[in-house]
Amino acid sequence: MSISFYCRSLVLLVLGMATRAAAQSDSTRNSSYDSLTISGGRTASIRFGITEIVDAPSSLADSVKRSPKVLSERDSFAYLNTRPPKPFELDKSTIAVVEPPPKYAIGQSEIDWNRFAIATGGLTAVVAGLHIYQANAWWSDQRGDFHVFNDAEYKDDFDKFGHAFGGYYSAHFFDEAFTWSGFNELQSAALGATCAALWELYIEIEDGFARDWGFSHGDAIADLVGAGFYFARKQVPYLDNVKYKWMYWPSKQMLENRPDIPGQTLTFIEDYAGQSFWVSLNVNGLLPEAADPYWPDWLNLAVGVADYSLGAPTFEERKKAWMISLDYDLGKVIPESDSPILNFIRRGLDYWHFPAPAMRISPDPRFFILFPFRMSIG
Repeated sequence: MSISFYCRSLVLLVLGMATRAAAQSDSTRNSSYDSLTISGGRTASIRFGITEIVDAPSSLADSVKRSPKVLSERDSFAYLNTRPPKPFELDKSTIAVVEPPPKYAIGQSEIDWNRFAIATGGLTAVVAGLHIYQANAWWSDQRGDFHVFNDAEYKDDFDKFGHAFGGYYSAHFFDEAFTWSGFNELQSAALGATCAALWELYIEIEDGFARDWGFSHGDAIADLVGAGFYFARKQVPYLDNVKYKWMYWPSKQMLENRPDIPGQTLTFIEDYAGQSFWVSLNVNGLLPEAADPYWPDWLNLAVGVADYSLGAPTFEERKKAWMISLDYDLGKVIPESDSPILNFIRRGLDYWHFPAPAMRISPDPRFFILFPFRMSIG
């Protein structure tokens, strides 16, 4: 089948799912409100920012009028996905806390179909470009009959962490596109995760026609786990304390252009020896509230997997390493900007793990002053 067939199919699928989501949202319009509890027991109702104020002091109303983005839907959900709500300062004289909305509430959508057309057009162009890139790098001269391939020993299963991150990170960008188009948080997350899973599965099916490898059940499952975890993080507030991150620094195998399969183009995607994957834990959000002053809210702890000998010539010699490292919450380190583009970049970079002190637990325990650079002790 041609590239155009896959692109048209993807666009039709996204359009169909989005239309259904929009219809569902319209049926629930005006039915979902969040609430603010203001000091003194008074309340304000909010929906996509504060649109209605009930028995609230004038200072709150004035604050909202001056800065309506103080509690936009994304900001309020981001705030809700922390430990029990803490005071949220709207201005110098008014303190309010946000009470979580009902779990899995649909909320209201305000879909801008012009933006939706731009977003789906852009996504289609990116998907087509990635297909061409992957076809030239991986599938060129590899076409054969579809078959299943067991690759559990390929990189000591390290590549499965990469497939999970592929589904997870792809879901973020699909979600961003749907959010920008006006879908609410639940719809954007569901559509984003679904599109990411379909995109990753499409790649696995294409791999199934490659003569020197094939369709991997393990890769496909990891893709779905990554996309599913993205959706779960958006819907389960406690999971906001857990992030999945990626780091890359070109390996010796990459710099010497030594692909595992002769004739194949080695890309950074396949350069597993240069990658590491991390589960970053929000320590400040997991510790008791009394411990907040003793741990910076921007500093996290991460458990990860990295290269030990993944570039070795034989499967038996290839080993991954288990690591513990410090990690940075860029959402807290880098302040939010008035520029939507800068905020988009800021959110995307928060999926990356940046160089930090780290300890290799196994094999061969060693402390790295600034991983992945090879300044180590031990």
